Amino acid sequence: MAYDIIIKSGLVFDGKGNPPISADIGIKGDEIATVGNVGGAEAATRIDASECYVAPGFIDITNHSDTHLTLFKFPLAESMVMQGVTTMIGGNCGTSLAPLGGNAILALRKWADLSEFNANWNTVAEYLAEIGNMGLGVNYGMFAGYGMIRRIILKDETRAMADNELAQARFLAEQSMRDGAFGLSLGLAYGHERLATTEEIITVAIAVAETGGILKIHLRSENLRIFPAINEVVRIARETGVRVQISHLKVIGRKAWPSFGEVLDFLHTARESGVDINFDTTAYSTTGSPLYLLLPDWSREGGFAKLFPRLRDPGARRSIRDALAGRTLHYESIVVLSAKTKEIVGKTIADIAESMGVSPDEALLDILLANDGRVTIVGQTVSPDNTRAAIRDGASFIASDGFGYGIPSEAEKEGAGNLIHPRSFGNFARLWHTFVETEHALAPEEAIRKCTSGPAEKIGLADRGIIAPGFKADVIVFNPGAFRDTATYQKPFRYAEGLSWTLINGKIAVENGRLTGLKAGAVLRKKR
Repeated sequence: MAYDIIIKSGLVFDGKGNPPISADIGIKGDEIATVGNVGGAEAATRIDASECYVAPGFIDITNHSDTHLTLFKFPLAESMVMQGVTTMIGGNCGTSLAPLGGNAILALRKWADLSEFNANWNTVAEYLAEIGNMGLGVNYGMFAGYGMIRRIILKDETRAMADNELAQARFLAEQSMRDGAFGLSLGLAYGHERLATTEEIITVAIAVAETGGILKIHLRSENLRIFPAINEVVRIARETGVRVQISHLKVIGRKAWPSFGEVLDFLHTARESGVDINFDTTAYSTTGSPLYLLLPDWSREGGFAKLFPRLRDPGARRSIRDALAGRTLHYESIVVLSAKTKEIVGKTIADIAESMGVSPDEALLDILLANDGRVTIVGQTVSPDNTRAAIRDGASFIASDGFGYGIPSEAEKEGAGNLIHPRSFGNFARLWHTFVETEHALAPEEAIRKCTSGPAEKIGLADRGIIAPGFKADVIVFNPGAFRDTATYQKPFRYAEGLSWTLINGKIAVENGRLTGLKAGAVLRKKR
């Protein structure tokens, strides 16, 4: 039998968590044809994988390339491909690029500059068709953002929905999944969705469950109020039967760190009772997020349109400042990654406050006003022990919570003096180097399962995430001792090392450690 590609003599991890086997892989077209001994079969391309590990390509279930608009600037997503990612799932945390209508697109302002962006679509079907015509370097699928749906219906109003409006929300959610979205994502910490009641979400979640989608949830709270937030999610899942995936589960703030073990125990109990719930986590103990999320919840109601007047009002500002003072924020470890005011990038809030001659709480509010709210930060807000526990937990998957960039020089130029969280270049390689090779916190086969068949099965990618005949040929070959991240917080635009080959849909995206520049990706849609 002749093949298009043969991967010869590698140690093959099937992605399902089984121990590896020494085997050859024969690929025809975009599918794996044979796993075993291909003997002397002919192939147009032969890859020598001896002394290398062979695994399914990684599936990044929490990716923001779309809502940060890097999907359009860097459609090859080189920073993801070079760390083994072959599939990105976007539309997370309640925000997606479809469906659109009214002023829903303004939801992206917290992450991206919309001045040069023009959307010529409304529905998920139209958007996915447009993305497919553009050509991608990786596979791409999406969730529909519930924040977008609420904005389509409520416009600038931030309130609970009336019954007739809720019926519209259900319809748009159902239509989005019929159009190809894998489910519905919620960003319950953000302005428009914070006012969504649990009962409202349950009503929409029933529609998601009936159409076979999943509910992807950014919790209402990730600090001391995490237990009510977790309890709400479990209640929604139990009452509707919907499958749930919690995005980037973590407990933020040193006072809340000790509660993480109880959070995991609570989720285990729910799973044992029949609730279909998983979560994902990154390989870092730092978070990258909008600065304004540090503000008290009540101050953010109504979005930026209501927030900025509060920051300028002496009485409201005093109340916000008092609330910040009560949270024991560690400003000396919170670093500005991106801002319009470039001179503060790379500095801590404490350093900026000292240079301004004001308290850190005052500086935070002034920074937001001076930069129109569009400031991102990174901080040591998560316990390293909790990160390790999350990674090792049987219910977790690994995701970047980042976004795809191009080659480092172009990515840095696009950043225009801003920094990014290194997870966009290094997350999956860091997982391997730190938690598998160095700490031995995870067995290799389990680490690979958490990045491949685990997320694939959760969202319904029936033909990806596993190395077996009939599955799509998304395959990576890497040197286990050399696969590592090189991106740092000071120099985040650096590729991971140690990846030798990447195949996406049977096409070679990385050859002998170098990108080929092929647009090998496909648009993935939920099966009806």
